[in-house]
Parts: sequence; structure tokens; C-alpha cells
Amino acid sequence: MIQFNFEKQFGKGTDPWYAKAERWAKKQKNPFTRHLLLGMIQWLKEKWIEVKVANTMRDIDAQSEEIKKIWDKEDKPETTITTTPSEVEGLDDIEIAYNKYYHE
Repeated sequence: MIQFNFEKQFGKGTDPWYAKAERWAKKQKNPFTRHLLLGMIQWLKEKWIEVKVANTMRDIDAQSEEIKKIWDKEDKPETTITTTPSEVEGLDDIEIAYNKYYHE
């Protein structure tokens, strides 16, 4: 009996490296080699995904720190402290002005 096996992937774009590697491994004639290759590809795929997630999280952390710096700069209120001599020696008059909506 003749048997035909087809594989079809739906969607746009290119196949990830692990899909190509799995297709190649499934075409190997020796069942032991095929099983070994598929296991190695699965392990590499899991490690690749872990590294990809870690790199993405690192990038997100860096972006969030940059956004925090921008927000801190924008939300920084202007506080002005003015000191003038007073009638009492050694005791100055201090005036504190606070502008909540200050933007540089």
C-alpha cells in the first residue's frame, strides 16, 4: 500500500528554525536517530524560548526604567526657597513657593 504524508502550515511568514528542524528530523530513515534528533530539537526549542522570554523581559525592564525617568522629570514640581535677613540676628525669614504644575 502506498502512503503519502503531507505537512501544511497555515498563516503568513516564515517557519521558525525549530519547525524546519523537526521536519528535517522526521525525514531521517533510522528510527533511533529520528527519535534522538527530535528530542534534542525539543530541548533546544525550550531553551531558546526561555532565553527569548528573558531577553524580552530585560528589554521591558529597561524601557520601564526609561519611562519612569521621563515621568519623574515631567512630574517634578518647582519648589523655590527664598531667604531674607530678618530683624532678629541669626534668624532669617524663609519663604517657600511651590508650583505643582511646573514643566521645564
